[in-house]
Amino acid sequence: MKKKDRDSRMELREDGGVPYFIFKNLEETGMVRHGFSTRRGGVSQGHLASMNLSFTRGDEEERVRENFRRMGRAIGFEPEQLVLSDQTHTNHVRLVTEADRGKGYTSPLDYHDVDGMITDVPGLMLATFYADCVPLFFVDPVHRAIGLSHSGWKGTVQRIGAVTLQKMKEAFGTKPEDVRAAIGPSICQDCYEVSEDVAQAFTAEFKAAADERMLYRKPNGKYQLDLWRANEQVLLEAGVLPEHLEVTNVCTCCNPDMLFSHRASQGKRGNLGAFLMLTEKSEGDLDECFSFRSIRPEEAEQAARVEQICFPPNEACTEAMMKKRAAKAPELFLVAVDRKTGRMAGFLNGLSTDEEAFRDAFFTDAELYDPQGKQVMLLGLDVLPEYRGLGLARELMRRYMDREREKGRKKLLLTCLESKVNMYEGMGFQDLGISASAWGGETWHEMAADLEMTGQKPEGNL
Repeated sequence: MKKKDRDSRMELREDGGVPYFIFKNLEETGMVRHGFSTRRGGVSQGHLASMNLSFTRGDEEERVRENFRRMGRAIGFEPEQLVLSDQTHTNHVRLVTEADRGKGYTSPLDYHDVDGMITDVPGLMLATFYADCVPLFFVDPVHRAIGLSHSGWKGTVQRIGAVTLQKMKEAFGTKPEDVRAAIGPSICQDCYEVSEDVAQAFTAEFKAAADERMLYRKPNGKYQLDLWRANEQVLLEAGVLPEHLEVTNVCTCCNPDMLFSHRASQGKRGNLGAFLMLTEKSEGDLDECFSFRSIRPEEAEQAARVEQICFPPNEACTEAMMKKRAAKAPELFLVAVDRKTGRMAGFLNGLSTDEEAFRDAFFTDAELYDPQGKQVMLLGLDVLPEYRGLGLARELMRRYMDREREKGRKKLLLTCLESKVNMYEGMGFQDLGISASAWGGETWHEMAADLEMTGQKPEGNL
């Protein structure tokens, strides 16, 4: 990948075969999930190959939906959480509420001319789209609010970055000096030639700041424009602190094999996506509230009671069987214990094996446990009702994946009802179809997570 000569803490990550960029300063707040897609890891074909995230560029709808599902599994969201923009190169910024959940994906848009969005509602994944224009990310860690805006040359001249910050101030009390911001992959100055009228618009708006570092004239009468520098100027003038601002060093036009670029492809391209979501509870908060560890022998009865609350009688593990599992493979339990009360809030448990498919015997025979097995058959993910909505189930799964990956496990398998497929897809699992399991007299989907791919980081700092 070609990179510009400037420092950036942007990283390229890969999860489940889907590469995407993240910014460390946003991640370090501990309260968001975010990413910027590449053109790789999807199912679209031809000039849209392969991670096209646009419904309006001639792609098959189901391919686009599958691409969104894959991005969701990689970054950590369910497609139903999406709220999509309606970009027309304005500086219009919309306050997104719970009523907007799913708009543009599960239901039609009922708003138009929206290039930016802000929210303080956890669990809504804001999404904006690109093929050379500039993505702007905003996280207010004080008021727990976020913003995401699309800034082409028109949006930059209209200072959509500053407008976004002002809207966040009005809605949430945001102070720009508290905000962590990032300028994402987009076209660089070397690739972005503009005409006289565009140059004049920037000179009129930015005045002395529109020097040769931002805009310079060439012998042919055209100009080279640096949208990164222009947006950086907008954000700094609006009050974002330099130490809180990260700027990309990756150009879409310089990397057409990795990123969609309108200029490089002469318009024959798909769309990249920027994604930003406020989490229900930051990982740091979860660490403060819960301890995460293996089960203790005396806790098996408590785990069985939790299981009986979380699952109907035909599905729940008996107390006798829970004791056998805890005695045989305590290291394959991960429990979350409320630090204040000492109560078990939830847990995840499984048995390791070298078998490749799930069968009902794993629920009833702890002797099938093979400590050297490379697969783990997950037998239950339980969170008590009063602890739901905090992101605890997802955190249990994330920690479990990390732990078992470090042990050299290759795969996690589980069965779930159809109503839970999307939830587990959001945790990194792939639906393998209807399972052979008939546990509890129900029809189950078998799902698998490849630990050898999930969470890889193929490249370091960019």
